[in-house]
Amino acid sequence: MQLEQAFTLAAPIEPVWTAFHDVELLVDCLPGASIDPAGTPADAQSVPLLFKVKLGPIAAAFAGQGRIALDDTARTGSFAGSAVDTRTSSRIKGEARFSVQPDADDARSTRVALTVDFTITGALAQFSREGIVRALADQLSRQFAEQLQARLPQAAPCVAASSEDGAATGHAPLASATVPASRPTDNAIDLWSLLKAWLRSLWPGASRP
Repeated sequence: MQLEQAFTLAAPIEPVWTAFHDVELLVDCLPGASIDPAGTPADAQSVPLLFKVKLGPIAAAFAGQGRIALDDTARTGSFAGSAVDTRTSSRIKGEARFSVQPDADDARSTRVALTVDFTITGALAQFSREGIVRALADQLSRQFAEQLQARLPQAAPCVAASSEDGAATGHAPLASATVPASRPTDNAIDLWSLLKAWLRSLWPGASRP
């Protein structure tokens, strides 16, 4: 499956591009992800990763390897990896290609565009329906952008994110989707909470439980 995401950061391109050279920072900004302390890099360019997810009673911890490649001239790059959850015998493999460019409407801002290709096999493949995955991708992209914005110099409080159709999803972060700058040790991403946040964004005037 292929997904396209984009978001705008309220910071000039240089500090944003510098941040994309910091793999530990990028991993720390992605909910559910961490550098696996028990993992061993496959080679000098690889990083052992751990991605924890929860969906109701189902919990999974995908352990694997990631590799980043950067083109400083074009300010583009990719992050590829694969991981397996032994508990559910599920495997995920994918690549995220990204482009970091000055925002066409505001030279003080930076637009980040992402194209993600991935496959899921095993027991958790049943949750990879296109509509569900796109909804989760919207929320993960929003949370990643908010975390990265907070870590940039002179970070501004608002981030505009958009999905593959280019429509803005809002400038004020959803309260339910906001991730604190300091995350708990058990940082498993709750997929059900993300889905609920996405549904609330579709009907902002609806009552919330």
